[in-house]
Amino acid sequence: MARALLWMLSDRGLIRSPRRAAAWGLGVIVILMFGLTGRLYSLQVMHHDDYLVQRNANSTRSVSLPGTRGGIYTADNVSLAQTTFSGASIVVNPRAVPGGERAELATRLAGLLGHDGDYARKLEEQLYQRRDKAYYCVQYETPLENIERIQASLRLGELPGVEIRNIETRRYPLGNFASQIVGFVGRDMEGLEGVERALESWLAARPGTRVTMVDALGRPIEGMDDAVQQPMDGARVDLTLNSGVQAIVEDELRTAIERWDPVSATIVVMETHSGAILGIANYPSFDPNDRNGDPASRKNTAITDAFEPGSMIKPIIYARAFEKGLLTPDSLIEYDVELKVQGRRKLVSDKGHEILPEARIQRNGREYVTVRQAIVHSSNTCVARVGMMLGINEVHDAVTGVGFAQRTGFDMGGTRFGESPGIIRKKSDWTVPNSLVSVCMGYEIQVTPLQMLNCFNTLANGGHVYKPYVIRSVTGADKKVLHQGQPRELLDCWMSEQTALALRPLLADVVSEGTARNALLPQYQIAGKTGTAHKVKDGQYSADKICSFVGFAPAEDPVISIIVVVNEARGRNVNKYGWRIRHYGGTVAAPTVARVVLRTLKHLGVPERATVTETEE
Repeated sequence: MARALLWMLSDRGLIRSPRRAAAWGLGVIVILMFGLTGRLYSLQVMHHDDYLVQRNANSTRSVSLPGTRGGIYTADNVSLAQTTFSGASIVVNPRAVPGGERAELATRLAGLLGHDGDYARKLEEQLYQRRDKAYYCVQYETPLENIERIQASLRLGELPGVEIRNIETRRYPLGNFASQIVGFVGRDMEGLEGVERALESWLAARPGTRVTMVDALGRPIEGMDDAVQQPMDGARVDLTLNSGVQAIVEDELRTAIERWDPVSATIVVMETHSGAILGIANYPSFDPNDRNGDPASRKNTAITDAFEPGSMIKPIIYARAFEKGLLTPDSLIEYDVELKVQGRRKLVSDKGHEILPEARIQRNGREYVTVRQAIVHSSNTCVARVGMMLGINEVHDAVTGVGFAQRTGFDMGGTRFGESPGIIRKKSDWTVPNSLVSVCMGYEIQVTPLQMLNCFNTLANGGHVYKPYVIRSVTGADKKVLHQGQPRELLDCWMSEQTALALRPLLADVVSEGTARNALLPQYQIAGKTGTAHKVKDGQYSADKICSFVGFAPAEDPVISIIVVVNEARGRNVNKYGWRIRHYGGTVAAPTVARVVLRTLKHLGVPERATVTETEE
């Protein structure tokens, strides 16, 4: 090219004019300058990062510095998940091993670990294949005698790029304790279930790095300080669970399982005026330290398994009638032991739990009972009449307006944890003689235990449907609060405080003289409602039942709300007279509620009723 340019500028070339020759020369120089500038721009700007990486790869060696995953604790500072370091593993930074020393390092390591030449050749091959990587685990959980030999060689500088690292282990010191809330991690320390999964981005540690300058042979340069970026430990998670309340719930659930042998069971205790979960336990459950158990036991049935609530729904129907001014606690309802609803084939019946004749009021040849008696004795015929009085629109609005047919907003719920929204058919699919009456008795509708508890919590706190929550706070390693749990309402509930206050004494009477007498305590007054619903099997209702109780205590000034659901009790137990105990909400679930409430309120320091104190004195 230079010869061609000289020929063009010569007397024999194409350009004989000196001025023209100078112009051509200047043009060529400009073109060269533009080309050089473009190349420099490409190197220094467009591909700067790429070349910087290559330079660092050749002149530096990086070592990852692991942080510690954050712990999970109860509200009273009991550890539920913690990171420990057990044993040690041998790791190599292949980038820190000079190419000419790979074979020697592999042979020396193989000997120290008690392996033969074949192992050394395979290790050398791995070091070559991973020569651009900064981490390779040679042996996990190395025996102590091998560790001691390797430590001696490291002190002599015979193992370039080799490190001994403590093995990070996630432990759950209380085993099954709140396991379906806490969850667990995989072997790579990434959350797979529960809080471990939901708060992975906060719990996970951010690794640091140590960068060492090396010469052309990959040896550390003396006198050069390492550049160290410290790791950031994971955040601390505090739950709303009270360890004492959780222990009570777990203990009483075990007792109920031993007594009734159910297919599944759930107990949840909620703080009345916030929606905070104080205790929650499900059967079956699992130990997060053992990941080989049945995967089905990992689900939180309090939010995943919807069921027909039976009579637990009745107070909501009465509450709607109170709210609309149609009834008061002292209002009279015409009473029949069996009620024929026009257009409905099956009779609505109270047989087996009819209201006693002495509690009925005779007027004009008909019998009446008060709303109080109807609720206390869980009358099907009375609630059917109230439902027909309200009509489809009002009953539909009543059950949807307390949070049914939508997810609860639970911070450990939602679709990612399989939370069910329950089932309420569209209003257009309801019929007056069938659907309307069935829903008022707790059929043709499905709710989860947490939905049902949230609904009754509304009666306890004066009309607020809270989003249940179990994450109390998340605090970073730098003590900065990243998240703070607080009461939040799920929806604007139709229920007024006046209506809720009117129902409280009626629900307390359910326990003192109605279907839930097995939940009666001298120390604390419990208010609530039992539920007994037959299960559908093979397309029709079977003899198997779901027995439940939902309520709150103390009735006069609620502190906690509680639900117990026992699915298909199979245990055959007898009472003190030798008669077999039949499976109902009042016989199966109510006694468990009583024990949980008594122990929980004592644990929380709630004063007992004054009448008890006077008697004891």
